[in-house]
Formats: sequence, structure tokens, C-alpha cells
Amino acid sequence: MALLRWDPTDMDRWRDDMLRMWGRMREDWNFDNTRPRTHLHEIDNGYLVEFELPGVDPSKVEIDIDDQSVSVRGEFPAHPIESDQRAGETFHAVVSFPSEINPDTAQADYRHGLLAITAYKARGRRRRLELPAGQPS
Repeated sequence: MALLRWDPTDMDRWRDDMLRMWGRMREDWNFDNTRPRTHLHEIDNGYLVEFELPGVDPSKVEIDIDDQSVSVRGEFPAHPIESDQRAGETFHAVVSFPSEINPDTAQADYRHGLLAITAYKARGRRRRLELPAGQPS
């Protein structure tokens, strides 16, 4: 009699989980040096995420944000004088927020090669429930 039931699809799920983990580690550790440097700061009612993108044309940067993370995509430019190994390489960076944010309040600013995204925390809806009066306990 077996104590544990084995399902053949468990191996597929395990493989998918491992591939996802290695993909995250590859992005986090930036093995291929194509991820821009990122910085996450907590501010009063939200978060400030900074991406170092020197020389990148801001009109060619794609920014997607939801209630849990922000994703930035683009391409590093070719430098006219220096030979940069990242030139022409696409980049993609995802930063997860420690708590839920309201994507409708997010703002982006690009100055001097620094992309700054400000996102404010979601304010949970809260209401008070009243017990009906006169019910026996």
C-alpha cells in the first residue's frame, strides 16, 4: 500500500517551477549583463523604482505596470565612440512591489539616463459592519 499518491504531471510542474526559478535567478543576477541596474525605494505612500538607462531613447522604452510589478523593455543604443558589449541588445527588467499598488496613480519620468517610476500603494476599501440591534445572543 502506497502512502503517497504519485501523479505523472507532478514532474511537469516541478520542471516548470525549476525553469521559472532559474529564469528569475538569471534576471536577478544579470548573467548576460543586459538588464539595467534597478533600485527600489519606499517613499511615503508608495514606491520609487529607478532604472539606469544611459543613452536610451525614452520614446522606445515600453513600460507596463500592474498592481504587483512594473516591467520595462527597450534596446541599448550603439555608442558612436565606445564599443559597448550591450549595444543593440534588448533589455527587459521586472521589479515586484512589496505590497499592492494602484497602477492608475503611477507616473514615469526620464532625465539624464535615469528612468524613475513612482507608484502609490493601493488603499484597501474598508467599511464597518453593524450588527442588527435587538437580536438575542
